[in-house]
Amino acid sequence: MWEGPQPPPRPKRRRWRLLAAVAVVGGLAAGGVLAARVLIDPAALRAQMMAAVWHQTGRVLRVGAVQVHVLPYPSLSVRDLALSDMPGGARPDMLTAAGLEARLALIPLLRHEIRLEEVRLTHPDLLVERLADGRANWQMQPPAESDRPPGGVSAPSTPWRVRIGSVRIQDADLRWDDKRVHASGAVTLERFDLYGLTGATPAIAAQGHRQGDPAAVVTVSGQSGRLFSAEPSAWPVRLQAAFRVDGRDAGSATLEGTLSDPMRLRGYDVVVHTAIGQLTDLDRLFVHANLPAVHDLDLTARVVDLGSDAVPMPGLRQVRLRTGAIDSVPPVGGLTLDHLAVDAPTPADHVAIEMAGHYVGRPFALHGTVGTPAETLAAARSLLASTMPLDLVVDAAGGTLRLGGTVGGGQSALDGHLTAGRLALPGDLVLDHLTADAHLAMRGGTDIRLTGLRLDSAQMTLDGELSFLRQGGTKGVPLLNGRLHASRLDVDTLRGAAPAGQAPDDGAAPTAPAQPQPPADEIEADAPLPFERLRRMDGDLDLTADQMRLYGEDYHAAEAHFVLRGGHLTIDPLHADGVGRSLDAMLSIDASGAVPRLSADVRTLVLPADWVARAFDLSPMLRGSLQLVGSVQTQGNDRAALREQLGGHLGLSMVKGQVDGNMLGRLLGPDASAATRGTSVALRCLGLHMTLGDGRAALDTIGLQTYRLAVTGHGTIGLARQDLDLHLLPQLLIGGTGATMPIMVGGTILAPQPRPEPAGPGHRFMLSIGPSAGIADPCPDTLKAAREERPGPAPDAAPRSKAPKVMDVLRGLGLFR
Repeated sequence: MWEGPQPPPRPKRRRWRLLAAVAVVGGLAAGGVLAARVLIDPAALRAQMMAAVWHQTGRVLRVGAVQVHVLPYPSLSVRDLALSDMPGGARPDMLTAAGLEARLALIPLLRHEIRLEEVRLTHPDLLVERLADGRANWQMQPPAESDRPPGGVSAPSTPWRVRIGSVRIQDADLRWDDKRVHASGAVTLERFDLYGLTGATPAIAAQGHRQGDPAAVVTVSGQSGRLFSAEPSAWPVRLQAAFRVDGRDAGSATLEGTLSDPMRLRGYDVVVHTAIGQLTDLDRLFVHANLPAVHDLDLTARVVDLGSDAVPMPGLRQVRLRTGAIDSVPPVGGLTLDHLAVDAPTPADHVAIEMAGHYVGRPFALHGTVGTPAETLAAARSLLASTMPLDLVVDAAGGTLRLGGTVGGGQSALDGHLTAGRLALPGDLVLDHLTADAHLAMRGGTDIRLTGLRLDSAQMTLDGELSFLRQGGTKGVPLLNGRLHASRLDVDTLRGAAPAGQAPDDGAAPTAPAQPQPPADEIEADAPLPFERLRRMDGDLDLTADQMRLYGEDYHAAEAHFVLRGGHLTIDPLHADGVGRSLDAMLSIDASGAVPRLSADVRTLVLPADWVARAFDLSPMLRGSLQLVGSVQTQGNDRAALREQLGGHLGLSMVKGQVDGNMLGRLLGPDASAATRGTSVALRCLGLHMTLGDGRAALDTIGLQTYRLAVTGHGTIGLARQDLDLHLLPQLLIGGTGATMPIMVGGTILAPQPRPEPAGPGHRFMLSIGPSAGIADPCPDTLKAAREERPGPAPDAAPRSKAPKVMDVLRGLGLFR
């Protein structure tokens, strides 16, 4: 509806509007006058900036020449800018720059505020540091009212403020040195932009590279809390980072949460997610980190500050970790992982672990749980000074081990249960159908006790207990004590092979050819033996077995008592009762002095022949169990010295074993080739008896018989160079006929030089051919001498054959083919 023309405004209302317009114009005029005054006087603006920075931060801002520009918009430029570092800092200035350019807002000047927009720094150099006492140079505090500004900084009657709206930096050098966490480094920032600095959530965008490596590039973007605030306030934080190496994507990270004390980097509660293809790529950024070779790492974790005001302590609220292969785990040598998974969805959950890999080349898998995130971190930080529950299952070497209980806190207790269908052990030992249980208790890391040990397998049934005291032995060395008792023990099957010494039915089963040995002069260059290990521990072990099978023979009431004190090891008694012979010996190794001394009083001892050969650096010529009898003494730090210093008397004997026919053939010469052909020849008996001294072994008895050959003789062997001077009488057995020819053997054990010996009338060579029945069986007398008349197993009966044809005899002697 039309209402007609409106009445004109009242005169009073018009007067108010006029007064308001006049006030605005007057204010603008006054502001313009003040602004013009400041703009016209750059020196005044410079002084106000220095004073404002002092009153807001307590730091000294040094400014060179200042220029003010009105057109095309108000702006200023500064040369030679520097901001002082904190007291005790590494250098006088925290920040230096060749210059600064910025837009200048006029209206805030009326409020004694210098507001700079679009600040651009030229070649800035920034040092960020934190001292060991926690003081950091980014922590800036206004000075007390009583503090007087340093020289060069004026103190205006009305304080001014400096506020910055946005910053853009190019080609900046950033260095950091955190002495609290021992981290330092330097990067070059191609760009660094801050927007919305006067708002509540400034934005950040940056890109840089480590100094000296422009191909390792990091980009960062996100938002933080208010950077310049009169009152401290919590920050919301949201950052994203990406890492590129040599033009390829190498990793990324995000961080989101809150920071309640940003100036001290305290009070954080953030969720971190990191994905890295190869962790070693980060060595391009952190050159001294020496990071492990972890592939395809993916980590999500919630990290919170659980520390006090004085002591920071990061804590985990949740964690999820996945990795691919880990080529090496530095704390554990020889450990590699195929994958690793760690999970704790909430703070109350126990940390679940699952991994698979190899340890010293052997595959294994592990899964189970440890403590909550807080318990696990506390135990790791304190090196197990705090308690942590544990429940782990390990599958390795054909067995499964389960450990459950608690570790740390000065007293750990674990129950272990082991099962295996076939468990491979070091030294080529095996256990079949194994079950084992034990309780492990540790006090303070120095007192370790294994109790309730029960083990049952196809090879043994065993029980016992062990204790380990880290500072319990002579002069504080560790002390190991224990008792192990086996109701049954089968050493032959424990060694994972058929009982040694079983000859094949045909007397010539093939075996692997002997490996070539180094020359005698190289054997002299022995490395020192590890006798010092005997000085690193003391011990007292008592081992017993009700029933024992050793090298095809049965024994009962076996016992061995090991005592190690101050580097002196004694094994006494070493005893077992058998059928036909008993084991009885006393061994001693005294490594307490500079030159170790060894002695053995052997009534009867049975050892593998290949083990004895390795101890004397000989080729493994024999296979089977050697019976040792005698008393020997020696001294030295290496095998060469021990061999040369041997003294005493020793007998070696063997029945039902095997001898390497090729090596025997080199010792006896080509005339015995018919009886020594092959790599394994069945052995009826072997006997050697010798007197040791003056660097030589004088053999008064040499006897050997296979099913085709008998050898008797005497001679000497050099203990150092292993040179030979043997006089042997080989007896070739072919059916009911035999042939003998004396030979002498020179050279060395590794390179024997056999030749016929002129033993007949007039020093003539002699070959005798006749019925084998006329040749005496060497085994009885040989074994009696070698065993020093102690008991031992008897050899098999000598075979009987029909008399061969004459040509067979001649061919057997190698005279015809």
